Amino acid sequence: MTISTQKVSTEIRREQIVQSTLKIIAKKGARNLTTAAIASEVGMSEANIYRHFRSKDEILSETVSRIGSDLRANLEKVFSTGAKDSPLEKLKKLFMLHIDYVEKNEGVPRLVFSEEIHGGNTQLKRKLLQSIDAYTAQLESLIREGRKDGSLKKEINPKSTALTFIGMIQAMILRWSLSGYSFSLVAEGRKLWDNFEKCIEA
Repeated sequence: MTISTQKVSTEIRREQIVQSTLKIIAKKGARNLTTAAIASEVGMSEANIYRHFRSKDEILSETVSRIGSDLRANLEKVFSTGAKDSPLEKLKKLFMLHIDYVEKNEGVPRLVFSEEIHGGNTQLKRKLLQSIDAYTAQLESLIREGRKDGSLKKEINPKSTALTFIGMIQAMILRWSLSGYSFSLVAEGRKLWDNFEKCIEA
């Protein structure tokens, strides 16, 4: 029983550390992230941070992993609750879930576009790229399904359309972040989706 309780406590602490990491990155950027700042945000000593993670790089690695798992959770949610939806409807739900997730986690885009990801940390870069590639593959599959059932235009290219889907989100998020989160990402996203839908719907 003691081992089980300790395990749950460790999992909760790791989750708190990841969430605090994203909060700090949202406010100060990834470059200014320190274990001391994380400890203060969580409400624990800096020494206790190292009971759960060996280094700041490991915390960032876990944070990137959580982003990937959150995207997979969105996919699972769409496929499990919208089994009868058309591929186009599933794509729309995924689009809105994606931007809603980012709007609620402002640290995500700041981490994704940070020097820590695009600079010398090849492990973080590889891990994020793998998540994006897996997500893109799922989108491609949906688009192929939509071409087959007639809900999407047959002439659209699945890979190009999937990359356009992701590119729209990234461009909108970049503008949102640079503007200091001054507009509703979800509201803007609805307008963008309506235009995109007209381009791909059969």
